[in-house]
Amino acid sequence: MEEFHIADGGPFQRLERAAHVQSVGRLVVVSIAITWIPLVVLALIGQAIDHEAEPLLRDFTIHAELLVTLPLLLVADRVLDLQCEIAVRRLFAERFVTPAASKRVRAVLGHASRMRDAAAPEIVLFAIALGVGVAGLLGAAPHARIFYGVLPPKHAVLRAWCALVSLPIFQFVLWRSLFRWALWARVLFGIARAPIALVPIHADRRGGISFLKWPSVAYCALLLFAVSAALCGRWATRIAVEGTKADAFKPLFYAFVLIGVVVALAPLCAFVPKLLAARRDAREQYGGLVADYGRALAARWFDRPRRSSELLGSPDFQSFADISSSFRENVEKMSVLLFGVPDAVALLVVAALPAIPLVLSQASANEILRKLLHLVTGLR
Repeated sequence: MEEFHIADGGPFQRLERAAHVQSVGRLVVVSIAITWIPLVVLALIGQAIDHEAEPLLRDFTIHAELLVTLPLLLVADRVLDLQCEIAVRRLFAERFVTPAASKRVRAVLGHASRMRDAAAPEIVLFAIALGVGVAGLLGAAPHARIFYGVLPPKHAVLRAWCALVSLPIFQFVLWRSLFRWALWARVLFGIARAPIALVPIHADRRGGISFLKWPSVAYCALLLFAVSAALCGRWATRIAVEGTKADAFKPLFYAFVLIGVVVALAPLCAFVPKLLAARRDAREQYGGLVADYGRALAARWFDRPRRSSELLGSPDFQSFADISSSFRENVEKMSVLLFGVPDAVALLVVAALPAIPLVLSQASANEILRKLLHLVTGLR
């Protein structure tokens, strides 16, 4: 049985293990303790000293990124790892990987594991994240946060901690998570090119490999919600500070949601040619089987004299009905996509959820009730 982990490797994961914070619960607590709590403590100290409102406390961007997006990214990594492990294990255990395909599939998994364990990608990602923080601290890179340009705080320590600790950690976890997702996408493309043995008559109507969609759906649901929360936090800050209307962000938000869902499901489309070929071959093979069975049934029961007592207890007609039903329901309705409309709709809804508080904050109670009434009854 093949064992594969997409998130169990890399220098920072080994550091987490050495610090005994490899469990996702501890990791979330430690990340908040390092990134968010020091900022709040420094902001409160500054507010007590200056007797002025500290801008950080009104910066929804920071709070959304560090309290919502960052923990969700850490959880999403573990969900991706678990779902990938299950998918690969089932692929071998249910014998979709034939001896002819075994060497190729294992080569794909081995390449992904080596990339996962390599130090260079994570070091480069962390260097980029730190570089962005330094550039923001020096004013060389624009930022949407209150720290940079809108209401700059007076305390250099707070700004330095945010730019050199909090934001680099947040960005590194985001980029590392996307890197791991890219590795899994690469695995999917590799499996799709291998001669795996599909079962066109399988009840899942996807050749038996519909389970390969769950890493994409589960991980991307958390990822889209997390990134959407960060975007909505940024827009909430601009609304509070600059008085911008929520309508100004709708086109960008719609584009984010649609593009995010397309990118999430796109790797699964690598199996379309294989599923299409399997459905075409199955319609010929199983269609021929149904036709041959029908001819044999007709020859046995209709082309010769028979006694009524022979019909009692005969399994012929029931077997023919079962074969015909299986052909009609599984083979004829076999999909060439590993995902369905409900999966895409679920991702759309999850990605849009963080925008609900933002929209409600800009609408009056009467307007909300009017829109709900229109949604339910169709009346304006």
